[in-house]
Amino acid sequence: MTNTALITEYNPFHNGHLYHLKKSKEITNSENIIVIMNGSFSQRAEAAIINKWSRTKQALNCGADLVIELPMVFGIRSAEYFAHFSVKTLQKSQIVDTIVFGSESGDIDLLKAIAAAFNNENEVFKTKLLNYLNNGYNYPTARRQALLDSSHLYPQLNKYEQKDLKKTLENPNNILGIEYLKSLNKLNSAIEAKTIQRIGPAYYSNQVQKSIGSATLIRKIIQSEKKGQALLKCRKLMPKKSWEILKNDIKLGLYIPEKEMNHLYLKIIDKIRRLNASQLRKFSGIENGLENRILDSALKYGRAAEFIGNIKSKNYTESRIRRKLLQIYFDLTEDKLKTISQSAPHYIRVLGLKKSKEYLLSEIQEKSNLKLVINPAEIIREKNLNSDDPLELSLSYDILASDLYSLHYQNYELRKSGRDYYQKLIKL
Repeated sequence: MTNTALITEYNPFHNGHLYHLKKSKEITNSENIIVIMNGSFSQRAEAAIINKWSRTKQALNCGADLVIELPMVFGIRSAEYFAHFSVKTLQKSQIVDTIVFGSESGDIDLLKAIAAAFNNENEVFKTKLLNYLNNGYNYPTARRQALLDSSHLYPQLNKYEQKDLKKTLENPNNILGIEYLKSLNKLNSAIEAKTIQRIGPAYYSNQVQKSIGSATLIRKIIQSEKKGQALLKCRKLMPKKSWEILKNDIKLGLYIPEKEMNHLYLKIIDKIRRLNASQLRKFSGIENGLENRILDSALKYGRAAEFIGNIKSKNYTESRIRRKLLQIYFDLTEDKLKTISQSAPHYIRVLGLKKSKEYLLSEIQEKSNLKLVINPAEIIREKNLNSDDPLELSLSYDILASDLYSLHYQNYELRKSGRDYYQKLIKL
């Protein structure tokens, strides 16, 4: 019996995700599909459109057998951290045989060759990278250009043309896939990696090809259209059961449209106005003047677009800035990240599973040395955001993320805290 894992966000689950899930099971001939998924917030530091339990139901209804939550502290960090701790959690579960990811390239050998180069940086690459960074390029652009400049020194890359390497390094799913492969290699993992070429429009596209549209497009439709019209437009882009879950949550006001992020940024601005530059430097990666840009922008602007736009520069991508701001909001300082990262991951948080697949939990308990968390109340009775115990601290942030996320529901009466404590394991 074999198990295949998918690293996901499902924000929300659409037809492209269904294709990925079904195709993954087909090419691996696996008995089970295990999903590890971001919880309340995405890797781009945005609130998910519906909560993690609803997205778990979407996944289980559409073919997943087990859904695991990626700890929030790793889910709202760079692609490298997001990928590494997703892969490491799956490896530590001791029940995963294969990871299948979607990519624009679809060429696993090319992606492996690039991953190997990044894991074995030569001196030319290091020098070029530093030069580009010193000249104001953001890290993704500097790294891409440094590899292109030094690719002739990597035997495994010599058979590929520069234009193919450049194109590969410009696409978001390729980049994530490369990070998965880097981590598998660093961990000397026995897990096999496969890739499926993405179908349909590009990640950020507003286009629809047949019945495939991006999650970005679906969220934009819900943001801009009246509820009834939006749901009708989304219907053809999503599996029926997934769409029905989304429809029900929207009807109940149990969802968060993207415009709600503007209210979140007002809270972040409020918090930053209470801090000084020295206090901002306690957060990971906020240094070399970025702390002054953030503080200056918070003092000048009271709207999200202007606030973020004033911080953004050639050096800092918008996604990176959003992640830093969300870490400030959660008071997730560099010291706390270091505490949690010690020997991480520390647990496997299960959100849901198929009723017929409960034996997977027994396998994890038998084979893994990580704590299996089904009900957080059995581990911690209350949040402790100053704990020295990495498991307790990380789990506290997962619970806090759910609590703060709920404050942005459209239905005021549903903005209650503590759901992680009373929500039963989802079984379908």
